[in-house]
Amino acid sequence: MESNPSGLASQALLNKIDQLRELNVKSIELPQLVVLGDQSSGKSSVLESLTGFSFPQAPGLCTRYATQISCRREPEEYVAVSIIPQHGADAATENRLRAFKHNISTLTNEALVQIIQDANKVMGIRMTADDTDPSLHTFSNDTLKIEICGLEQKHFTVIDVPGIFRVSSPPFTTDHDVDLVRSMVESHIQNSRTIILVVLPSNVDITTQEILKMAEKADPGGMQTMGVLTKPDLVTEVVTQKAIKDLILGKGKQLRLGYCVVNNRSADDEQSTVCGIESLKIRLSDLLMNITKKEFPHVKADVAKQLEHRRSELERMGPSRTEQSAQSMYLGRLGSKFQAVTQCALNGYYDSEAIFTEAPNMKLITAVTKMNEKFSDTFWKKGHKRHTSSDWNDEGEAAHALAENDDADFAQDLLKLYPELHDIVETDSYECPKPKAFNNDFIMDHIEEVYQLNRGPELGTFSSSILSATFREQSEKFEPLVLTHVSRSIGLVHDYISNLITRICRDKQVRDQLWELILVDALCKTYVRAIEQARFMLRIERHGRPSTYNHYFSSEVQKKRQDRIKEITEAARYTTSKGVELVPMATLHNMVVNKENAQQIREDILDVLTSYYKVSRKRFVNNVCRQVIGHFLLEGDESPLKIFSSELVMGLEDDQLELIAGEDAETRNQRFLLNRDSAPQQHHLATRVTQQSQLRLQF
Repeated sequence: MESNPSGLASQALLNKIDQLRELNVKSIELPQLVVLGDQSSGKSSVLESLTGFSFPQAPGLCTRYATQISCRREPEEYVAVSIIPQHGADAATENRLRAFKHNISTLTNEALVQIIQDANKVMGIRMTADDTDPSLHTFSNDTLKIEICGLEQKHFTVIDVPGIFRVSSPPFTTDHDVDLVRSMVESHIQNSRTIILVVLPSNVDITTQEILKMAEKADPGGMQTMGVLTKPDLVTEVVTQKAIKDLILGKGKQLRLGYCVVNNRSADDEQSTVCGIESLKIRLSDLLMNITKKEFPHVKADVAKQLEHRRSELERMGPSRTEQSAQSMYLGRLGSKFQAVTQCALNGYYDSEAIFTEAPNMKLITAVTKMNEKFSDTFWKKGHKRHTSSDWNDEGEAAHALAENDDADFAQDLLKLYPELHDIVETDSYECPKPKAFNNDFIMDHIEEVYQLNRGPELGTFSSSILSATFREQSEKFEPLVLTHVSRSIGLVHDYISNLITRICRDKQVRDQLWELILVDALCKTYVRAIEQARFMLRIERHGRPSTYNHYFSSEVQKKRQDRIKEITEAARYTTSKGVELVPMATLHNMVVNKENAQQIREDILDVLTSYYKVSRKRFVNNVCRQVIGHFLLEGDESPLKIFSSELVMGLEDDQLELIAGEDAETRNQRFLLNRDSAPQQHHLATRVTQQSQLRLQF
């Protein structure tokens, strides 16, 4: 017998498609032939005529799931029955369903009935209304696979789906079952590589058939839909006969693949021949082969894409974490990654990690520096209660102002996102008021009042308690300014830590457990230390004895006194006719000799206060930014940014490791599915698919 290379190549190609279908990867659309039909439409008879397989007639064995019937040319005659689990089934269910396999060498109704009953039990199908087990269901998204092999068979695969029904029959079927079957049918025909075979009885009005409307919805142009008209012998009315003829001749409802009329035998007719079925079978075989050839390159591309996606997902999940050593390694790598990214964030090495390009808000040191500058600028312009001179903004410093920005407001809003911080930080926004305008008489009267309330036995001088009292009042905004700034900085750091962990640890279960069980408490302790340090510095600066060893203080006091003399002499200075500038001796005499003791003391107190405040403010702002923010929140050994590290992981107990990094059932199932879809045999099959597409097949 002469071999047929074309036929062998065709069968090999179709075999590859069937093998891919066996993998049940829903994201890959495969060329297929799906048969639709209402109950009593003659669908079962058409399937039997096409495949030679007769579904056994027995109670409870009507179609409750999709059935894939494949005819194969094999030297040995047999029927193989197995189950393809629905996509997304857990590992245990998938293994149990795939373990169901039966081969029959001789087809008998009794044997098939038993096998299908067994399949129903494995799939958990409720076969009668008396089955009250709540775990059973009437329909299933699993697929029953039937392979019919023999020398006389030609490769042909068709998928049969349950017939839709509109009215439930409690308790056996429910409204949910109605929707489930419809959804099942729609999911099979929405595949863009599907040939939809709609079985329609000739003795009904075609335009009213809901199954045809479903096909139209999935294939609006009718490009991949073919109609099969059954029961033509029951059409006796001339009008109906004419309507059927018009459909076949293309004058009625248009389908790109046309219509075919078949006349099946009735259930008790064993003499009549089947009319039209051979032509239909040849037509369907050609259609299936053509769409397979056309779509095969796209299938190949989809397979390669999905394999790469599965590998990426597995790589992202990391190795299996069933053992404690794997759990420790997994968390340790996360800790190392956290520290590596954080060092870049603190040093401004933003080109070293892609995360800073993907999420610019992760540029931590940039955000902190902006906030520190805004804090310093606000402290300089508005940190004092009242101006103590008319030229406050030009006291030896270049007048500058930062552009208004929303960084501080943004950090304030962050605090509201994290309830764990509410008992630690200041969550209320603080708007620093402007200082009171300078008024010489008012400021002198105020100093006199403070002096009289706090004076001691000093002669011609004033005690340090008077400076303490005036400075304490002048610096009363220090506390809200500092606590607000430190709180905002804590919110910024806390948000950075939360976002970074979210980005480097995609497993939500691990992330949540790590955050709640380990990190939150430890982080909050570091924030408490930072707040306590800020309050400690406030107590020393505002309530301690005024003190400084900065020579700038003495220089400022002398400068204030010089400025006061200069102001008086400038007012009294006059120029002679010869251009000589003179100051009357009386003016100088009044400045030095006739000045009242109280006035001199008031002026001295004001000069010392103004000079000391400038020294204190500069020192204090730098200390807050360097110690509280820089050391306690960013770079210190006990800063919150140093907590999550490989050292922390090494100190975890075994039960902590299991609770944090152990895989839950959902994760294990996801890993199982990804491993299954990217296993060596799948990879081998994908490679074979790729190679097959490169063959020069002569069809």
